[in-house]
Amino acid sequence: MAKKTDTQINSSALDEVQNPIFRKNLQALFKQDEILAVRLLTLGEQKQYEVFVGKDPIDINMIDKNSFEYIYEKPARDTEQLLSTIGNESKRYPVMFFYGLGNGVFYKAMLHNQTHKHIIVIEPELEILYITLNLIDLSEELANERLILFYSDFVTYSQIYHLMVRQVFMVYAKTYTLHIHTPFYDKFADDYAKINKHFTRAIAQVVASHGNSVADMLQGIDQHIRNLPQTIKGYVYFDLIKKRKDLMKTAVIVATGPSLDKQLEALKKFAPYVTVISLDASYPILAKHGIKPDYVTSIERVVETSSFFKKRYGEFDKDIYFVVASLTHSQTVKNILPRRLILTIRPQAEKSFKLDKHGYLGLGLSTANQAFQLANALGHTNIVLIGQDLAFASDGKSHATGHAFVQQDEYIYTTAYGGKGEVRTTYVWDKFKNQYESDIESFNKKGIKTFNCTEGGAMIKGAIERPFIEVMTELSQNAEIKNLPHIALPKDRVVEKELLQSYNFIERKLKVLNLVKNKIEEVFLDVVDDIDKMIKIRNEGNVSEKLFKKLVAITNKIDKAKMFAGKKEFRLYIEYILSISVYYQELELAKISVAPSETTLEKTNKLIEWVEMHKYWLFSLAGGINAEIETTKKASKNLINEMKKRNLLPIK
Repeated sequence: MAKKTDTQINSSALDEVQNPIFRKNLQALFKQDEILAVRLLTLGEQKQYEVFVGKDPIDINMIDKNSFEYIYEKPARDTEQLLSTIGNESKRYPVMFFYGLGNGVFYKAMLHNQTHKHIIVIEPELEILYITLNLIDLSEELANERLILFYSDFVTYSQIYHLMVRQVFMVYAKTYTLHIHTPFYDKFADDYAKINKHFTRAIAQVVASHGNSVADMLQGIDQHIRNLPQTIKGYVYFDLIKKRKDLMKTAVIVATGPSLDKQLEALKKFAPYVTVISLDASYPILAKHGIKPDYVTSIERVVETSSFFKKRYGEFDKDIYFVVASLTHSQTVKNILPRRLILTIRPQAEKSFKLDKHGYLGLGLSTANQAFQLANALGHTNIVLIGQDLAFASDGKSHATGHAFVQQDEYIYTTAYGGKGEVRTTYVWDKFKNQYESDIESFNKKGIKTFNCTEGGAMIKGAIERPFIEVMTELSQNAEIKNLPHIALPKDRVVEKELLQSYNFIERKLKVLNLVKNKIEEVFLDVVDDIDKMIKIRNEGNVSEKLFKKLVAITNKIDKAKMFAGKKEFRLYIEYILSISVYYQELELAKISVAPSETTLEKTNKLIEWVEMHKYWLFSLAGGINAEIETTKKASKNLINEMKKRNLLPIK
């Protein structure tokens, strides 16, 4: 007899739910959070909360039978007060965050306002979720994700991060506040603080991963384009994965934390039986100790990173693949060649070139995250971390003996390895750790185990903490000495096709960038004098309702320019420079957009703020686009020279 799938079981169980409201709500929730829906479906008897329903359909209250506390003093009155305070104050907020579901009536009412695209609600009590979803029909709101429900016990940082990375949440990051539904939820203060920390960490991670500056982004674009010929001519990432996927069960990722010193002897013993992935900074240390890695990863774009590859080790280097982000510094490429170099494309701006066989690897801020993702791509089911301290040692050391650089002191603290006490870390290391924890949670769902055998430094949540010798002895039992197959360089016809594809893409990109730049500059010159006059009037305290129509006219011109820049057919070529050039202005604009304004005078003052910020928006975007045009032109010389050698340049 065939075994029923979870989906069939869930479908069958749903059909047996007698309450049509609960059945509809669960059907919608299954699409949003299947684990929570199953838990509610199989909850059974409710013991802690009792519900009271009055004559008024919104007069629904619940009492905690242990503490004798009600969620509301008077449900109808309390809901009306919430709507008149939070509801009115936030009526322009596209996204909102609440702790506590209560009876659900408030959220049903709030979502009548179509401005609210998403309301996120975290509820700490499973029984309250169960009762409310039996009483209030929220199925439409759940199905279209205008209402997103979380059960606090199931919430992880990774879930919150993947929510906040979505565009609508990213843009409104500066408007984030976690509202407590009613005073009843004050008793969950510790849980509320934990959830709030997840959100603030996720927001910080999203902002950090967005890039530090236009200059930083332009350096990446410059180096990616300069390296295009070598990316295309060199060993291909897709070929490597195809040839070697699932050949090895265990990978050891070697970072350069202070604890690495004590693991080197054991690593040398087990290296022949497992995949060894070295970070760029670890490579000279491993070479010194005669431990050959299978892969060396690097993601940094600064020239200093090239120093790790300056020394060559002859026969030792023969079979190593250097898996490096395509936006690396050209000196790094020179120092690695003629060794086996694979330049990989990151899943960011570089993705627009559509050289899919060369990517996509390196989501995150560090080469440690890159190596972790490589281990996953190669099909390893056990990933072992060593030297991944992400913290200063007790003697103040930041890296293993033999590392070329020293980390600048910072005084930030995080939970120590083993969960006891705290260790000193840095802002950047903490972001690396966040990415690790997000990846570990995703990998766990695929049955991949992550072992943190650093035996020191910071705790990486989700990783199994065990001694390195113990784990390697267990994982290497009956393992044979590895003999990994190699890949060939791509054929000339494939190389030439991709060179031409890249050239044509750059030509189209430059055309679009020039079109948008000209439009933005035209509108900026048209409105800047009027905007400056409005700012002067405001600063002199002479704002009146008479200015409103003029401000609307200015706003309409700006809106048309933004619509032009945001055209669907331009998106592939401009999306990244657009997002990073004006990201911080967009965060400020989001704050302005949600501010309350009822009277014409209030609306006038708000519009002055709005056009003032757009003055910087237009200026920043025009400047960013112009810089990318110039950067792209200069960086394309290597590509053009390679095409000239091959007689590939199209006749114009």
